[in-house]
Amino acid sequence: TVDQYIDEYYYGSYDEEIIVDQTLKGMVSALDDKYSAYMTPDEYEQNLIDAKGSITGIGITVNKGDNNEIKIVEIAEKGPAEKAGLKINDIIIEVDGKNVNEMEYSDAVNLVRGKAGTEVNIAVKRGDEEISFKMKREEITTETVTSRMLENNIAYIKITGFKENTSHQFNIELKKCLENNASAIIFDVRNNGGGLVSACSDCLDPLLPEGDIAIAEFKDGSTEVICKSDKIELDLPMAVLVNEYSASAAELFAAALRDFGKAVLVGQNTFGKGIMQNTYNLDNGGGLKLTVAKYRTVKSECYHGLGLKPDYETALPDKYSENQSDDIPENEDTQLQKAIEILK
Repeated sequence: TVDQYIDEYYYGSYDEEIIVDQTLKGMVSALDDKYSAYMTPDEYEQNLIDAKGSITGIGITVNKGDNNEIKIVEIAEKGPAEKAGLKINDIIIEVDGKNVNEMEYSDAVNLVRGKAGTEVNIAVKRGDEEISFKMKREEITTETVTSRMLENNIAYIKITGFKENTSHQFNIELKKCLENNASAIIFDVRNNGGGLVSACSDCLDPLLPEGDIAIAEFKDGSTEVICKSDKIELDLPMAVLVNEYSASAAELFAAALRDFGKAVLVGQNTFGKGIMQNTYNLDNGGGLKLTVAKYRTVKSECYHGLGLKPDYETALPDKYSENQSDDIPENEDTQLQKAIEILK
């Protein structure tokens, strides 16, 4: 076998663990399914933390800038980065002495992450100045649900992802809106790439009538209810804002509200991911994420590869790209304004 030849004849030194990891990654990538993946033990641990609704790092959000630059666009309040003195618009140039411009963007971002309590050295470019910072990584809770009241007592609830802690945050924000006498609700899942179907189900539960909401269909033809609701049902007019970056569980959230006659969809055609992955813990401490089923609501067909066509197709102004909906002034957000007009 290949490993025997390497062991007996290869002239150089090598790390057997790295070879095993790369072999397993290659095996899963040969499935030609971009949603299936082998994760090393470190990657699997990070995946569990992310699904829980927290990230381990220094509390920054970055974007890929010009010339592959890693630009800080957001800094978490009271996080390690803020305490150390990093600022928005700083350009990260080195992490632990490694030049990030010489590596893939995703590899550089992963380098900033690491186990809570470990130290990391970050060098940034700020104007013409280069500054170095040392800080300890922390586990930082992710805020996935926010809300505010709009005109005519219309509530606005934004969901950025479906994590383990999303339903708890969702219930808090929903209760807050109802206490403020909300007469209608706009849910914003634009740029929401999905997440846990279980979290999506928990968010839909207080909004929908009692019964089965969505099912998964497996390779052998069997089905399983993956989303159901109890008899508590919110009776208010609703709209859901969607765009081409609304995917997976975010699409299921939107589809369920529309299919049960609770909401209209406003925005642009969604991404079209209606397949489900399960993650398995392996003996070596790594993880295996595999596509195992397609799913749909009990009232419509699977939207995988098609996406959801909005009831009111509305584009953003030309000067804004679809993935910039977070930064658009409320009066210029044509999709939000359309939803307000419909609900009024």
